[in-house]
Amino acid sequence: MRERLFNLVVAAGLGLAATCAQAQIYKCVDAGGKTVYSQSPCPTGEKSRVITAPEAAPSAKAGTKSAADQDFDFRKRQKERDVAEKKSAAQAADEKRREEDCKRAREALAQYQLGGRISKIDDKGERYFLGEDEISQERDKAQAAVSQTCKGS
Repeated sequence: MRERLFNLVVAAGLGLAATCAQAQIYKCVDAGGKTVYSQSPCPTGEKSRVITAPEAAPSAKAGTKSAADQDFDFRKRQKERDVAEKKSAAQAADEKRREEDCKRAREALAQYQLGGRISKIDDKGERYFLGEDEISQERDKAQAAVSQTCKGS
């Protein structure tokens, strides 16, 4: 136990001694223009400047987050990603539905533009044929449907 305590005190002392061991460095320029670096002050009459050591960079551990914070951030990013994926899937489904509606409207318009005899089923389940006026009205409705559903296409 005493040996462990002694080792701890020695290590702490060496750590403190290392931080105190920083010496000032002097940059001296003599009369001949020669630059000299030394630990002692420059002789009088020479141009001098004291150079200090730069500050140590802050410890990397100071900026690290705790495990709970990292877990919270992870779950937050995961939730945001899930919301974005759901939104993207909804937009894709909506776009697909609009494309199908546009396709059906164009097919209906093409059917009315071809002409010929067009039949429909009435409320009683019986088939009847459209006249020219009815075909013209249905063609106009189909054209309006294409204009409405195929805006972006």
